[in-house]
Amino acid sequence: MDEAAARRNVNYLAGLDFIISLGFGLIMPMFPLYTSLLEGGDTDVGLEIGILFSSFVFTRAVMATPFGNLSDRLGRKRIILAGSFLYAFLAVLFTVPDSWLGLVFVRGLQGVASAMVWPVSEALVIDSSPVKMRGASIGKIVMAANLGMVVGPFIGAALFSIAQNVLGLSLMDSYKFPFYFTALLSLGGAVLVWANVTDAIAPSRTKSKMSLRSLLHPEGMDRQGARNLRILYANALMEGFAFASVGPLLALFLVLEYPDLAQDSISTIIGVAMGVGALAAFPSGRLSDKVGRKSIFVVSGYIAFAGVVLIPFAWTLAILIAFMAMRSFAWQVSSPALRALQADTVPENVRGRLIGTLESMSNLGSMIGAPLGGLMLDYFYDVDLGLGHVLDGSAIPFILAGGIGMFTISLVMVYVKERVASASVPAEPEVIP
Repeated sequence: MDEAAARRNVNYLAGLDFIISLGFGLIMPMFPLYTSLLEGGDTDVGLEIGILFSSFVFTRAVMATPFGNLSDRLGRKRIILAGSFLYAFLAVLFTVPDSWLGLVFVRGLQGVASAMVWPVSEALVIDSSPVKMRGASIGKIVMAANLGMVVGPFIGAALFSIAQNVLGLSLMDSYKFPFYFTALLSLGGAVLVWANVTDAIAPSRTKSKMSLRSLLHPEGMDRQGARNLRILYANALMEGFAFASVGPLLALFLVLEYPDLAQDSISTIIGVAMGVGALAAFPSGRLSDKVGRKSIFVVSGYIAFAGVVLIPFAWTLAILIAFMAMRSFAWQVSSPALRALQADTVPENVRGRLIGTLESMSNLGSMIGAPLGGLMLDYFYDVDLGLGHVLDGSAIPFILAGGIGMFTISLVMVYVKERVASASVPAEPEVIP
């Protein structure tokens, strides 16, 4: 693939990530109160929100590896296109259920679409990028996704307000209105990919078995590479758990702590907190090409999980937003470095499969973490732990998530070694067939 085509791939896939993430960010802050509305206005829905999130990550975890493997054999573009069209259909389908259980079913199908788009598009970006530019390319798609998630809540709040105050729709229909906009966005993204993106490497037509051994120690990978891969699998599992056990609950946590906040205010707060570091991913990715992936990931990872622990200790709304922003900014800095570290580890001939498996491990952790976090918030909220105003039970999910996150960052720091030379980090040999 020539340089112009490779650059075009990265740019348009970044555009797709922005569009899909914009759709996610547009509707995600509304899920807790939309679910509450479907349940008759009950705000004790932490477990339901966790299950709703888990239905998505369960199907994504199950399907990411098979679709990654299929993209190795059939080409990346076909799988990405199919997933984008499926996203559009499911966005409309979200408006149909009249109970939270119906949302769980649709959300599960959305996980299938996500498994077709996200890990496969990341594999195509890696296919299209020279080794020395992987961090920058991954940083570009991470930044695009971050911007979509940041802009999304503001647009969602505006659409909700227009539906209710300008169009005069009912409260229920006002919650449904943004989903139609999300469907149009997904269709637009699919058209952009169809017209501008090409596969960077020829697909392998050879059908290979996905044994456990082939996932843990792919053929041709040396011992250190295989150890890196196993630690990265463990990190993906634990990071997925740590972020999911609190992430989907932030909107509900805001409602419980500040019950006078309106839906558009909650969406705006989440957007502001996420927006602080939205542009950091691209320069962070470029920096990881120069100074090494691991150091950036480790430092920013510790900061991100410190932010998670501090959230329930905030004594004002402004400080709470600051801790949420700290968590978001550091995570956005660490993400491209981690994903470039993963990309440096996996061999080209099974890249789709292994990137999909790393995604599956992250989603498996999320599937466990989301309902557990919601259950803990429901059970421990307002429980007096005997520490006065210093700590109450609502802090437990955040402390658990932060502790697990810091532990897995430590595993990467101790056991993972760089595979690609940078300006300051010498490369170790990598054996790829």
